[in-house]
Amino acid sequence: MIFVPKQKIKSHVCVLIDVLRATSVIVTALANGAVSVKPVSSVRAALSEKASDVLVCGERKSVKPKGFDLGNSPYEYSKEKVANKKIILTTTNGTRALEKIECEILYAASFLNLSAVVRELERHDHFTVVCSGQSGEIALEDVLCAGAIVTMSGAKEKTDSALIAESIWKCSDSVFRSLCESGHGRELIEKGFLKDIEYCSRIDLHPIVPVFDGTCFRLRKTGRSQQA
Repeated sequence: MIFVPKQKIKSHVCVLIDVLRATSVIVTALANGAVSVKPVSSVRAALSEKASDVLVCGERKSVKPKGFDLGNSPYEYSKEKVANKKIILTTTNGTRALEKIECEILYAASFLNLSAVVRELERHDHFTVVCSGQSGEIALEDVLCAGAIVTMSGAKEKTDSALIAESIWKCSDSVFRSLCESGHGRELIEKGFLKDIEYCSRIDLHPIVPVFDGTCFRLRKTGRSQQA
């Protein structure tokens, strides 16, 4: 497991986590009928792809940039807004972490699709969990989700970072409380996004697995999707 990618990560199977809020948005958008979610690194790159069937989405400093259709709140990604649309997404941490990953199979994970991702990982002998972090530093919410994946998957060969994440998960008695206490969580609360934290702390709301095809995340269903 890698906590925060400082250099290129090479692995056959990787799982990208950015609980607050990029991977939670990816899961929600696809569960609500978006065709795809394409991560891009910059605001300019996102705006350059604007079209009638495309929504330009994301954040800088937790808020929606000028000219964007949607921000980075999962609540904005309702069926009415995203069904049959292509999403272009740029965020401060999650989409940038993606640039450092080299792998053949990449999944997007959050608490919202935790069990679905774990079931998918049972098909693989080894996998690497990539925690996007916050401004280049470890983010509690991502490590907590990574620990849940490590614990639930029953992984036998664990790095020290995996063992640390697993211990943090086993010591947590409330995902919501942990997310609120995290540095990024406190920042989001100050900016009025407490509801987003509550939403992102829900476990197994959407039984789907977003899979990266080299350009976009697309949907892989593992059961009947529930709605928020």
